[in-house]
Amino acid sequence: MSDFSDQRSVPKQRDVQVAEIGTETLVFRSRSWTRLRFEREYARQRGTTANSYLIQAAQTALIDPPGESFTDIFLEELQQHQYYQRINYIILSHVNPNRIATLKQLLMLASYSTVICSKPAANVLRAAFADEPLDNRAAQEDEALEFGIQYDAERTFNLHIVRDEELLNLGNGHQLQFRFVPTPRHPDEICTYDPASGILFTDKLFGAHVCGDEVFDAHWRSLSDDRRYYFDCLHAAQAPQVEAALDKLESFKPKLYAPAHGPIVRHSRSRLTLDYRDWCQQQQNKELNVALLYTSAYGNTGLLAKAIADGITQSGVAVKTINCEFAEPSEIAQAVETSDGFVIGSPTLGGHAPVQIQTALGIVLSTATKTKLAGVFGSYGWSGEAVDLLETKLQDAGYRFGFEPIRVKFKPTEEVLQHCEAAGAEFAQTLRKTKKDLVATAADG
Repeated sequence: MSDFSDQRSVPKQRDVQVAEIGTETLVFRSRSWTRLRFEREYARQRGTTANSYLIQAAQTALIDPPGESFTDIFLEELQQHQYYQRINYIILSHVNPNRIATLKQLLMLASYSTVICSKPAANVLRAAFADEPLDNRAAQEDEALEFGIQYDAERTFNLHIVRDEELLNLGNGHQLQFRFVPTPRHPDEICTYDPASGILFTDKLFGAHVCGDEVFDAHWRSLSDDRRYYFDCLHAAQAPQVEAALDKLESFKPKLYAPAHGPIVRHSRSRLTLDYRDWCQQQQNKELNVALLYTSAYGNTGLLAKAIADGITQSGVAVKTINCEFAEPSEIAQAVETSDGFVIGSPTLGGHAPVQIQTALGIVLSTATKTKLAGVFGSYGWSGEAVDLLETKLQDAGYRFGFEPIRVKFKPTEEVLQHCEAAGAEFAQTLRKTKKDLVATAADG
């Protein structure tokens, strides 16, 4: 019997499970046996693992340290075996605030290691380290002393921006190969292949929010619902980009998928790859589709965008999500032109919408017919002029809204995200009715 049964009745402490998964390669599975956060992707409440990987060849590489929920127990595990003393490279498949919190402490232990990431990720890292408050230095020095290392307040970390298809030779046949596979939700994402072990480190692809003792997917059939739910939450709204990522990774012939969450994919690799292909096609073949355009300065507008997209996809309408910060105008124009409706979201920076959103708005006004349903949302710190701009411009142009404009101050709460999901569902329902009315009108004419 699989150990992936409902874990809610078994209260366990968070821990780190270490196991060998390939030639000179370990997985560190930081485990939470209960729901980790309130976002919908964790709603099945089966726990989760944050998977990090350590390749110990002539040189040592650590792939994807976990988020701050696991910082302490993860660093304690590294310290116990003195792994941190041998880390030459820290590879980040993507960057977010949670991972940065762990990285800052890890770099005190492995201070001479080189951080490897994509260019978009490097921009986020530079900003995060530049904003480090000076009053954190005393606490960092105390922590460094606790680990028995010398703290250097002036030292900056080594950073290498990896190029698509670049190679990194760790020795002993571990010549890592990098692929840049951006998506709207993770525009900085890279995947890494190690030919020595046959492992493809897939980050947000092929995962599941499930916690158990099994390192590999021996009972993979019991994971089917969790895998599909994970895909629907993370990838359904970015299916074209996920399909492009699959195409880009097709040249590799891995033995294993090593994802960010859940068990290592060994027994069902081919099956899961086909499932991802099928799920992507199902999304793109739906009768109705929505273009969701946004930028997100601090991640808050991105959270709103994801929740709205979840509500739309749960209602059976396809969503094409576009992060305008990383999209060409032609891509935005095509998405809007081929959509049945559009939703546009923006943060407010210095009292204005970012340039990318102003550009996207101009494309929408010149491309989208007035019969298309519209939606507006955004987060802000002290004022929300960007949302007001979007609402006014679209209203004056004659567009009808599928939900009331959403304005959120600072980081959205669980209740706010639930409201956004409901707004997405409302948008989908109104879109169906609008489409039905247009068809009826055309038939009468």
